[in-house]
Amino acid sequence: MALCCQFVRQPIKFRVTTATAMLRLPRPAQLERLAELCRANAEALLAALQFCAGHGIGAFRINSQILPVKTHPEAGYEMNELPGGAEIIARFRECGQFAGSNNLRLSFHPGQFVVLNSPNPMTLASSLAELNYQAEIAEWVGADTINLHGGGAYGDKTAALGRFPRGVAGLAAHSGCRGQSKRAGSDQTDR
Repeated sequence: MALCCQFVRQPIKFRVTTATAMLRLPRPAQLERLAELCRANAEALLAALQFCAGHGIGAFRINSQILPVKTHPEAGYEMNELPGGAEIIARFRECGQFAGSNNLRLSFHPGQFVVLNSPNPMTLASSLAELNYQAEIAEWVGADTINLHGGGAYGDKTAALGRFPRGVAGLAAHSGCRGQSKRAGSDQTDR
């Protein structure tokens, strides 16, 4: 049995924000707020993993926005920009240690907007940034899988399928994302 991202009946909540909300703030206040959200989400992840371990649930899919607006072109950030960023990373690593010592399998499943076969260069760049960010967190927590959507046909299925390997080749070699990626089979273009 596995759990996916969110809890309805448990007091475990992952916190989010929007780029619009962040962009209303001056940059130092943005970074302070984002650090608070990331820290809270590391704590929520640990609580989620403790719940899973205590209830015989062997896998958990981590929310794609566990680091809110991380890759947004204007509101995005690097962890070393956040106040206490190193401590936040350390807390995520503790989550990974807990998961490992309790035989919990962790994974990610980026949203449908992450499309490696897009003919739009900006969409591809955004998709690569999102996957590389998720691979970074996957390394911290020991997640072994990042599921991918195959993407759309864009009016030419053969060309779309041909772009997919090029998109995968664009993943940062150091990120480990290539070794962790699995292709999700729910897309209509897969058939």
